Amino acid sequence: MAAVELPAVPDLPVHTARLVLRPFEPGDLEPLLVFHSDPDAVRYVPYPPRDRAAVATVLERKSASTALRVEGDLVELAVTRAEDGLLVGDVMLALRSVEHETLEVGYIFSPAHGGRGYATEAVRALLDLAFGTFGARRVVARVDARNAPSRQLLERLGVRLEAHLVENEWFKGELTSEVDYAVLAREWAAEASG
Repeated sequence: MAAVELPAVPDLPVHTARLVLRPFEPGDLEPLLVFHSDPDAVRYVPYPPRDRAAVATVLERKSASTALRVEGDLVELAVTRAEDGLLVGDVMLALRSVEHETLEVGYIFSPAHGGRGYATEAVRALLDLAFGTFGARRVVARVDARNAPSRQLLERLGVRLEAHLVENEWFKGELTSEVDYAVLAREWAAEASG
């Protein structure tokens, strides 16, 4: 089977009922720093709390991460409220396999804006982008097993739990377990039409 050509660059920004998913901009440094430096916010993501210099470096990369051309490429988007432009989250799609038409979804949201459904709304839009614009066949999410809110978000969206890897890696000095979720394009289409 030949590799499928995914569209390289999405049509941005993406609008939802309450949010705008857009490329990162230099002015996003301060709001991004708020939650990227928060130990509670980054507890389950693969980096430690970041200082201003680290966030500035990451922001430069994020600003250029808007295309999927080769495996490992990322599309990283700022999640802002439509009403006032406030940055509340940071989402990404990673091209994991061209041959298998697989993308990975990842996200982190500001705890100060939790409990309002922003993460669910943004990840739903990200999955629409993955299956619509990029034509993915499969989208996966890898989650620390202790991260109940992230697991509940994926389950709310109809993303299926596929694996529970028990004590599979050392993560931030702790032996942790990982849960892997996935959804196929046909399942996502059925969920959207149901």
